[in-house]
Amino acid sequence: MNGPDITDVRREDALDEAAAWCVRLAEGELSGAEQAQLEAWFAADPEHRALLDDAVCAWRAVDEQAMSPGMVALRGEALEDLRRAQSRRWAARPDRRALIGGALAACLVAALAGGGLAWRSVQPDVYRTSEGERRIVELPDGSRASLDAATVLRVRYDGGRRRLWLDEGRAKFSVAKDPLRPFSVAADGKLVVATGTTFSVEKLTGQMRVVLYEGHVAVLDGEGSRGRPPPTVKVDGAPAERLLTPDHELVASTTSDATVVSATDPARAASWESGQLVFQDEPMDLAVERVNRYARDKLRIADPAVGRLKISGVFTSGDTRAFVDGVTAVLPVRAEPSSGETVLRIDRGQKKISGAGESSSG
Repeated sequence: MNGPDITDVRREDALDEAAAWCVRLAEGELSGAEQAQLEAWFAADPEHRALLDDAVCAWRAVDEQAMSPGMVALRGEALEDLRRAQSRRWAARPDRRALIGGALAACLVAALAGGGLAWRSVQPDVYRTSEGERRIVELPDGSRASLDAATVLRVRYDGGRRRLWLDEGRAKFSVAKDPLRPFSVAADGKLVVATGTTFSVEKLTGQMRVVLYEGHVAVLDGEGSRGRPPPTVKVDGAPAERLLTPDHELVASTTSDATVVSATDPARAASWESGQLVFQDEPMDLAVERVNRYARDKLRIADPAVGRLKISGVFTSGDTRAFVDGVTAVLPVRAEPSSGETVLRIDRGQKKISGAGESSSG
């Protein structure tokens, strides 16, 4: 007896994979690892992308029009035709084949309106900037996002939700008022929720910062992934909604429960939008991280003692040389060029110009 054709078996497996990816996409946002797996699956066979388009299209047809009499009739007819044509293939694995076959049969109707590439619409739009680049993005609801250099922002609007993920860098949001559709930005395990306001979110090593310029926001612990709402953070018994008032900054550790709220100068906090980096008693490790967003040749702190020093001053974004000159002039730090980067080390023979490692330069 002849066994099943190897080509048919491979296609069956590909259909299984397409259905599985469809379910993952429907459940929520893919992780970075899952996104890489999906891209690898696309690269393995040009047909895989089309199979996923079909599966997503079918999912939508079933989800949105399952109770439509016309859809029920057409899906039933298509499914019966598919059963007759592929009965031998279903016999091998009846349960899973029937599920996939039914979904693909429903897709024959939904695809007429979908036009292909349906899976892309369940993926977020991705906006990114490179080193030294800033960008303003107009969002579908009239909100606006101002992206700092070296920033990655993902945006997905669906149904009653406006969801964004800040993967890298910093962005300032001017949110169009819509009380029925909260506007949420997830970053490093924290979720910032607003309905209509102006605020910024920044990712730095070990912390997430939120500056509120006007309106109000709630800062929640957890990103509410897979459709589950995150719990509300409370500090000294106060709900998260009370943590921030305009012209205040929240600094939340991403490695502990520590959260600090303090007043901030809104003009200084937004200075990066006009091409300036303004530091006020800023730890050197965070200052260097911000400077590196604009630098092709990066700075690297080789001595932890350098990272703990404080720097104050106003610098032009992208002028890394001026920053290094200012730092080495007023702090016990020396700069050493090293294969495409500049290494900062403690210079123990240099005297401090200002006390306690705090200095001003510009």
